[in-house]
Amino acid sequence: MQSMTGFGKGDLTVGSSMISVEIKSVNHRYLDARFRLPSTLGFLELPLLEILKTHFERGSLEINIRQKTQGGQDLNGSSVKYSIDEEAARSIIEGSEKLHLKFATPKTPSLEMLFQSGRVFILSESAENLPALTEGIKKVFISTLKDLKTMREQEGSKLKTILTQGTLELERGVAELSKLAPRQPQKIKERLETRLAQWNISTPADPHRLEWEIALAAEKSDITEEIDRLRTHSDSFLTLLNQAGAVGRKLDFLTQELHREVNTTAAKSADIEITQLAVTLKTQIEKLREQVQNVE
Repeated sequence: MQSMTGFGKGDLTVGSSMISVEIKSVNHRYLDARFRLPSTLGFLELPLLEILKTHFERGSLEINIRQKTQGGQDLNGSSVKYSIDEEAARSIIEGSEKLHLKFATPKTPSLEMLFQSGRVFILSESAENLPALTEGIKKVFISTLKDLKTMREQEGSKLKTILTQGTLELERGVAELSKLAPRQPQKIKERLETRLAQWNISTPADPHRLEWEIALAAEKSDITEEIDRLRTHSDSFLTLLNQAGAVGRKLDFLTQELHREVNTTAAKSADIEITQLAVTLKTQIEKLREQVQNVE
């Protein structure tokens, strides 16, 4: 089991470039990655995203990649020298002309557009080392992802312990609920008899009719099925905690089902102790659900 909270960091030196990679991860319903990297390395975003998808299925990740010279100059800034890839510029301009003829788009791309493409202006000091730099960044990126995964697994182990303890407490509550359930018919009988006495009806109630009404009310208030489903969902929850892979969504679904069964139990309750126990179980399930939100 993995948490979605973690941090990873990696460094690499290629030629005169120093590369640092930092990845922060928090919980998210899906996989959401946000890259911050030099414009000259913008072409790496998609390849790095594909690598990321092989390591994680869920989480919000902030990836920050910085490039400096060994002298400490930040290449993410603008005070650096660039060379021009004229072939790339020509290809972009020709492509824009074709788009203009077909879709009536602006004919000539601006210098800003050419710069943002990440293909035309290339750092002079790293142009010759670009293949080695590209492979180096991918390598340190994978290393950082492994570092992040280790931390997420450590946090996941802590979550597993908390969730296991919480589920066992839930099961103890369900066991207590099972002991109280047989009291429902007697409580319903007492409640009906009390109401009849309060109404002060002159004609005595038909005992056979009263028994029939009690049996009907007891049938409607039977919580046996709810207890059985609570046990089943709790067992499934514990089983998932010991499975590999992303189980967060399944655990979240089970907490919703557990909550539904406890709500139904509370609605059927004719016993104040059952009602109080149902409230306690709802609180316990809410605690489980809060923790589950951070499970991958």
